[in-house]
Amino acid sequence: MNLPNPPGRKVTRDYAGGFGIATPLSRIRRKHSGRPYLNLFLPYSAAVANKAGSEYQILDAQAFELSRTDILRWVKKFDPDMVFSMISLPSIYSDKKILHSVKKELPNSLVAGCGLVCNTLPEEILRDGGIDVATYDSFPYVNSLRTLLMEYKETADFKKLLGFSWLDNGELRTNPPVQKREEFTRYAPIYDNLPLEQYEYVEAASGNTYLHIPILGSVGCPFPCVYCPYPIGFGKKVILKNPAEVADEIEHLNQRGIRFFDFRNQSFTLDKKWANEVCHEIKKRKLDIMWLCEARVNETKKSILLSMRDAGCERINYGVETGDPTLIQTGKPGVTLQDTIDSFKEARELGIWRHAHIILGLPGENTKTLKATIDFLQDIEPDSVTLNHATPYPGTKLYEIAEKSNWILTHDWSKYSSFDVTMRVPGLCLEDVYKTAWTIERNLILHKARKFSRAESVPSKLRIIADQYIRIVSGYLLLKKRLRGLKFLKKGNNCAR
Repeated sequence: MNLPNPPGRKVTRDYAGGFGIATPLSRIRRKHSGRPYLNLFLPYSAAVANKAGSEYQILDAQAFELSRTDILRWVKKFDPDMVFSMISLPSIYSDKKILHSVKKELPNSLVAGCGLVCNTLPEEILRDGGIDVATYDSFPYVNSLRTLLMEYKETADFKKLLGFSWLDNGELRTNPPVQKREEFTRYAPIYDNLPLEQYEYVEAASGNTYLHIPILGSVGCPFPCVYCPYPIGFGKKVILKNPAEVADEIEHLNQRGIRFFDFRNQSFTLDKKWANEVCHEIKKRKLDIMWLCEARVNETKKSILLSMRDAGCERINYGVETGDPTLIQTGKPGVTLQDTIDSFKEARELGIWRHAHIILGLPGENTKTLKATIDFLQDIEPDSVTLNHATPYPGTKLYEIAEKSNWILTHDWSKYSSFDVTMRVPGLCLEDVYKTAWTIERNLILHKARKFSRAESVPSKLRIIADQYIRIVSGYLLLKKRLRGLKFLKKGNNCAR
């Protein structure tokens, strides 16, 4: 079961390494963007249950906009022996409350939780009852579900289940890990019982929007970024799915009318041979598709970009993180600003949409580094930007540093959304961070306005009107953001000097 959104926010549970992110509904400007992102935990769970010969049902409460009452009605009707749900950090309190209600309705059923928060904060998950066991598996949690389906029904004792945590008279107990792991590559995700038409749309380079579905081509990230939960949630060892099987999944979904795909690999080009083989499979089958992926700027030279573009790659999400030459060693070890400049230039020449992820408030951040990021973004001219606040996720090196340095502002996990400030940095005021965010968003809007007004296909009078209109609207939107930010800053001491 994929649990509902908490009030006022849209949760994407498999982002941030499986901690999840929570976007305020006020930030969602397009109707289709408010739809849920398909959590691959669901089709992989279906594959595991099917292979185990279990009777199962998949319930995506986000896709169907189900309330707590709707969920209780559904579980009462189906009366399952077990409920398996993914819990995210920013929705932890809402998720626990709903599962507690499910347990009250089904006192004899096993309620199991998965997700990176179960790995790192098992006692928090299990406290207050409702959730019987918490797994410390990695995404997409095929081993934990397989253990529950194959072994729990034999022993009927979750205390003997490998790879799980549980409470014994209020004391946390953690069982040894699973010895013989099965990789996710052994399972072909089953999408057939999912309401694909209910999921999120994405904007293509043409300006049109398309329903898009995620594909898991690999898991694992070996890089030591101090803030990143990817190695914890997906593992450090890189596991690659056979390129032909990846193409099989895409082809199956394409036959169901899906044209746009999202590769959920932590970096699509981590293994260039694999990436080229996937592109070759797509082209060989003449699949008329578009797709996006994540990649590191130092792994996307022109040759691999060309192969990706010819296979339908429309957009690449790059972790730019910062525009400061010193801070980049914290934000993206092994990458230089010149790598970013080169990749953005080459991708632009090939017509690939370049999305920049920026992190504000990393250790060492100051007004000078913030200004460098603003200037750098103007130089590389990304097509879109996501601004994230440095978040000390439990289990990361950043959390360890922030805890020892007394930088953490709150342990209210619902604030760990990627869009809320949860950590102070010495020498930096939160007001400076907000001003930087406002400036970056304003520059991006004005850049798009100038790009539109310069287009030869647009009549000159319309260009002038459009330019003035976008300036007025952008000013209004930024004023709203500033007022909302100032309201936040009034709640307490905003300066960490």
